[in-house]
Amino acid sequence: MARVQLCLFASTPDMAKLSFVVKVLNGSFIELAQRSVEWGYDGIEFLPDPEHVPDPLRVETALQAAGAAMPVVNTGRLFAQGLALLHPDAKIGRRAVAAFKNILDFAGYFRAKVGLGAARGAGMPGASREEIDRIAGEVFRELAEHAEKANTVVMLEPADPGVTAYINTMDEAMAWVDRIASPAFSLMMDTYQLVESEPSIEHGIRAARGRASHIHLYDPGRWPPGVLPEKHRLDWPHILRVLREEGLSGTDSVVLAPEGDPEPAARMSVAFLRRLFDIESSRGRS
Repeated sequence: MARVQLCLFASTPDMAKLSFVVKVLNGSFIELAQRSVEWGYDGIEFLPDPEHVPDPLRVETALQAAGAAMPVVNTGRLFAQGLALLHPDAKIGRRAVAAFKNILDFAGYFRAKVGLGAARGAGMPGASREEIDRIAGEVFRELAEHAEKANTVVMLEPADPGVTAYINTMDEAMAWVDRIASPAFSLMMDTYQLVESEPSIEHGIRAARGRASHIHLYDPGRWPPGVLPEKHRLDWPHILRVLREEGLSGTDSVVLAPEGDPEPAARMSVAFLRRLFDIESSRGRS
């Protein structure tokens, strides 16, 4: 298993006002970059305000000053701010597509990839599955075409039913990757989804067919890995072993602890993960 980049979910201070599914690091660009590196991470998975995407030069300056990476940009704030790519109101849907394209342009500046999870919305009540599939196909192709021009990649993320009623399993996500058939349209994983929506974590990882290049890592209750007592955490050695067997490598992001001082838990988690990744890397070379 190649060395992975470990990142922290991060956003600007206004993110604290939103109801979001996980806790993220908040601060100015320089604070986010510096803190992530100081706590032992390679950088951040950034969640920009979708309708007020920052100047990439400002972000680049902060990242370079801290020696931090930003390999992934997260679009989850679309849904948290009332937007959705698949929305019963077509006008809101088009606003979401326009905002997503702005994020693609921003990410392309950094050659970062872009996650597509909650941004697709909770569902379209009253619409048939055929109608939703038709709209999704049009939207996904439009975004893939824009991503190709922006030199980035859209990573479709299956999510548990608590987040969305549409595309809940890795098999469903892979079917869309095959259907769109674009080098700019791939997929990613999320351990909470693997637990909640797959027959088994191993099934979900193997269903990605080695195509996923990013994964969100957290234990039940959306705690960072390695922080909860062992009996309450996922079998991380087994998860990383299956990832290695499938040839998956790339980037991984970690959430903040949902309660308490986030720094000790963040430091504990990154140390725990680096130790496990080092073990799996050694096995891969043997």
